[in-house]
Amino acid sequence: MIARHTLTYVGSRAVAAALNMASLAVFTRLAPVDTFGTYLFILSWAIVLYGATCQWPKFAFFALYDDARAPEQIGTLVRILVGLLALTTLATAAAAGLGFVEARFAAAVIAATAGTTIFEGTLEIARTRLAAETVAVSVVSRGALVLGLGSMALSYEGDARDLVLAVGLANALAAIPAGLSVWPLVRHGKGSVTEARRLLAYGWPLVLSFGIAALAQTIDRLIIGKTVGTEDLGAYGAIGDFLRQSFVVFGESIALSMISIAKRDARDGGMESAAPVLRDAARALTLIGAFGAVFFLTFDETIVSILLGPAYRDSAMTVAPFLIAASVCMMFRAYYFGQVIYFTGSSTLDAIASTILLVATGGLSLALIPLHGVRGAAIALATGQALACLVYIFGANGRIRMPVPILDILLITTCALAASVANSGIDLMFGTKGPALLALKVMVIALFAVGAVWHFNIIGLAEGITRRVRRAP
Repeated sequence: MIARHTLTYVGSRAVAAALNMASLAVFTRLAPVDTFGTYLFILSWAIVLYGATCQWPKFAFFALYDDARAPEQIGTLVRILVGLLALTTLATAAAAGLGFVEARFAAAVIAATAGTTIFEGTLEIARTRLAAETVAVSVVSRGALVLGLGSMALSYEGDARDLVLAVGLANALAAIPAGLSVWPLVRHGKGSVTEARRLLAYGWPLVLSFGIAALAQTIDRLIIGKTVGTEDLGAYGAIGDFLRQSFVVFGESIALSMISIAKRDARDGGMESAAPVLRDAARALTLIGAFGAVFFLTFDETIVSILLGPAYRDSAMTVAPFLIAASVCMMFRAYYFGQVIYFTGSSTLDAIASTILLVATGGLSLALIPLHGVRGAAIALATGQALACLVYIFGANGRIRMPVPILDILLITTCALAASVANSGIDLMFGTKGPALLALKVMVIALFAVGAVWHFNIIGLAEGITRRVRRAP
């Protein structure tokens, strides 16, 4: 089950990532840098609003889910999300009515928040029910819809707000496949005051921590947009979104598959039963982080020239190394060490880590952006993500902590560094950047990565392949 679910999620996320990259390539060619920067600025505020209002229920639901109480829990979750979204819409509309924000800006923020809430809430129910296939369909559908609807919006008016509205609609429509798989439970599920109290008791600290985390993850962009300008934000956000999405696609797949199974094992037999799956997840994420970083650092110029429009490229290259480091730390924080809250029954550590992330990223951004521009913002983000990750590692108490197979992590990282050294040797020997040399470098990285996957039996692939070979006639 682990390998099948992981490969299903990874495959769908990989396809979705390819579609997202296509969207980025198309959007940065259809939209001027300042328009794309405005789009990212609006999305940043939508992320903050979603994190502070509508994000916590799905995490509380996943942490407390019990098959025996599924209809009541699902019905309660749906009602809570609808209520929170309604209150958020009313509050934002009131802010627009009082003149605090421009009406179209407010409408775009609400559309993005609503689309995200519908999509993420629906997928959380489906993935908790281990409906991997329908979740995969929804994930791919979102990528295709964002590309199609977003391109239409930019071609029609070329306005950043229209692009945000298109993305919000794409999220809502993409939730349909996953929603259909759990519709009987949603339709027959009745709200329960008892379940609502349980969700609230677990999730109320998340209201603050997720709001802080959302602000922390966007504070660099908000400061850039207000100080340096949306034009620089366009290039910074474009390469940042690409790198983050590249690591998220795999990190989220690990969380959706392996952490879900580990949570079930812990529920049945305690943390000791979940430890083997969690160690395998740590090894898988290390492989992704180490070899992903080597890949992007090796091909950064090629990737940027293909992915982004000409006006975005110079600025993107100056921040790429720091954003790679930030993305790797974010992946470990969000999809491994941060998952400890589902095993402890307490979200206090998440609130502390989110606060550290906000203070470090915000403080360093205010100090470094005036001196170094977007490069300073990238340094601030990488530092903040690393510190937040350390909070989870050293802040966990008692027997319930995420296992860290240190020796395996060091060996996998060494394999990735060896691949980087080998590619540096290729550069010294040939000194050209033709297609054949690029292909050779890809093969070198792939060879070392496959060797690591096989040696450490990542997600059980080596064991599964060996078993099939032995069964073959």
